[in-house]
Amino acid sequence: MSKDHQNEEHLPQVGIDVHEEGIDLFALGIAVLSEWRISATAFVVISVVCILYIFSLKSQYVATATFLPQEGHAQSDPIAALFSSHDAGALYIGLLSSRSVQDATIDHIQLLQQLNTNSYETARAVLSSKSRFSEAGNSIITISIRDRDAQAAAKIANAYLDGLQESEDRMSLLQTTDTRSFFERQLQEQKDELAKAEDNLEKTQKQTGLIEPGTQTQMSLSSIASTRTQINTLQAQLASLLESETEQNPQVQRLRSQIAELQAEEATMEAGGSSPFGASLSAERVPQNNLDYARAEREVKYHEALVTSLANQFEAARLSEDFGRAAFRVVDRAVVPEHTSWPERKPLIYFSFIFAAFMGLVAAIAKLFYNRLKRDPKYRTNLIALRRVFGGE
Repeated sequence: MSKDHQNEEHLPQVGIDVHEEGIDLFALGIAVLSEWRISATAFVVISVVCILYIFSLKSQYVATATFLPQEGHAQSDPIAALFSSHDAGALYIGLLSSRSVQDATIDHIQLLQQLNTNSYETARAVLSSKSRFSEAGNSIITISIRDRDAQAAAKIANAYLDGLQESEDRMSLLQTTDTRSFFERQLQEQKDELAKAEDNLEKTQKQTGLIEPGTQTQMSLSSIASTRTQINTLQAQLASLLESETEQNPQVQRLRSQIAELQAEEATMEAGGSSPFGASLSAERVPQNNLDYARAEREVKYHEALVTSLANQFEAARLSEDFGRAAFRVVDRAVVPEHTSWPERKPLIYFSFIFAAFMGLVAAIAKLFYNRLKRDPKYRTNLIALRRVFGGE
């Protein structure tokens, strides 16, 4: 009989009784307790390994900085206008993750020199692994930086705020410059149009003789009415005088001469004769002159209104360019964290003990299973052969 066969005959016969109804749990418990040494050994070894690994983990700190997107600047701030119809929090988180903001942050903390590389792509990957951005329910955006160095974590968080500010200033400057240039061009064009309209109004005034249309029209109508009144008065005097005098009477001839002059003057007024600039107008030309003047004056007022509006918008754009306001307000800049945020060693130690106890139980059950296989003639030969393959004769 071989040596292996002799050893297997002296193995303890503690096992699990399996009946047709199932496994005898009491027998299983006794069997597991009989292997307490391997369970205890596995528990101690795994616990020591886990604890050593837990205390080998390097502590990490988390520094946080928070800011709040500004509201109510949608009309005065070009960047805030971008956010007026969108979720400002999501847009700012997108900006923080953008290449321009990350590159500005890398430059602020001199990450390329720390990593001893010239690749911004590599630096961005390292920076992204340390960074986390989130939005609270009150719309406050939080920048969280995890790093082994507490001061470095705070520096990176604040560098993100500075990089975001620089990126926003650059976008705001481009936007306000384009806006100012647009209004400047439009303002100059309308000033030229206004000058043309004023020249046209001056020509219309010279052609029509109108300066104060209402006053001059009233003067023209009053002049015609006054002339007609004088004619009627003189005609009444002439009629009264002819009752006692003949046509050869000098006074009758004088009245007829005055009446003829006044009738000629009335005809000139009604027929549209020329009138001096700014004087009363002929009755026949009043409607057309008033219409021409109204059109020319309306054109001037229209361009004056456009010039005034564009001048106000140009001034607002210029002031916005010179004194642009940030579309976000910093709530808290990051400070150097005093306590580590990871790892939390105490919960990990408790978990390692639970894991070690479980693995000790698994080791005991595995040994029981292995012993049962060795006692089974069906598997015994295979196990001995397998042992010889790996262990030799």
